[in-house]
Amino acid sequence: MPTDTSKARDPSRRRRPDLPSLLALLNPLTLFAQRPTRADDPPPEELIGRGVRFVERIYRMRMVGVATGFVCVGAGLHEHAAGWLAWTLLLMHALVWPQVARMWALRCHIPYRAERRNLVIDSVYAGFWVAAMQGSLVPAAVIITMVSMDNIAAGGIRLFMRGLYANLTGFALGWLVLGFSFAPHANITTILASLPMLALYPLALGKTTYDMSRKLAERSRAFELVSQTDGLTGLFNRRYWENLLIWEFERCGNRVRPRQACLLLLDLDHFKSINDTHGHLVGDEVLRRFAALLRSNLREQDAIGRYGGEEFVVILRDTGFNEALQLTQRLVDEVRRHQMIPEGLRGCTVSAGLVPFEREMEAHYVWLQRADHAMYRAKKNGRDCVVAWDEASVGSPQPAY
Repeated sequence: MPTDTSKARDPSRRRRPDLPSLLALLNPLTLFAQRPTRADDPPPEELIGRGVRFVERIYRMRMVGVATGFVCVGAGLHEHAAGWLAWTLLLMHALVWPQVARMWALRCHIPYRAERRNLVIDSVYAGFWVAAMQGSLVPAAVIITMVSMDNIAAGGIRLFMRGLYANLTGFALGWLVLGFSFAPHANITTILASLPMLALYPLALGKTTYDMSRKLAERSRAFELVSQTDGLTGLFNRRYWENLLIWEFERCGNRVRPRQACLLLLDLDHFKSINDTHGHLVGDEVLRRFAALLRSNLREQDAIGRYGGEEFVVILRDTGFNEALQLTQRLVDEVRRHQMIPEGLRGCTVSAGLVPFEREMEAHYVWLQRADHAMYRAKKNGRDCVVAWDEASVGSPQPAY
């Protein structure tokens, strides 16, 4: 019986959480157990030292949190006439704990994991102060919300659930150590003292998140640039350039707003002899110099790529055939002038094949095939020249790319 492949499950698609997964988030034994290793996990030795920046970022957030939290919790303790033990613990928490947490995490082999443990301890403290303030709703809600924001930002729902259990553990400890008498109402002083934490801490967290997003965007742009460019010459690599060619082919073929463009294929003459005589390092330097010469002699709108080896390709955008022919001839002349000068191209000239866009071409690879044929004719004509594609000169069909 035929099957409907459109309904087949895509293994790459993220699966929805099932009941066992949801139950695991509620089970403290599962939450606090070490996660089973997966096939895509990095080896343990690669994790050593990871997370130093994360520790420093959380340290700054923790300093803001304990400073604003001291005012918030202190008002709650004052309202309920807390004893010296609660005040002593509050001072130790504010002055000592951030420094201890930072040093503790940095001295661990994997600082990132150690800091996640410290965040759980922060949640224990939060629950403890809720009990110390006799369950005063406003400051309690503020404190629990702030530590929960940290947990879910640093470790997702799993760390958030760990934090909730840590809140309950801290509340139980506070009840045992300081006693508890439920008094949810807060006076105006306690409410006002909660406002700095309610206002300043989310701003600090937002600023940290913004900085991380900006760095991530910069890194993404850098990775995108690396994926688009040839490592040796800095020009577009073949894969990305061919995508540009497809896009340009479709743009020129638009019947509503057609555009002009020409395709230029360049091949360095006598380049093999440079590698054979002087070695590949010298050959690489010649390729870099030729790429620099292309950038300096072509326009910003032109898409320049390295097609492979000593072959280079250029999309001359918004350019008619006559203008493209003049531009290419100037480029060939400029390469000829650089072939013998010091720090030049070590005797290399260039053979160029030029093809204007024509609507009758069925696909982009036909455009590229014609450029290859024109460049081959330039080679046969003695090199160091430019040849425009001419359908009448085609002897036999060339294989399509």
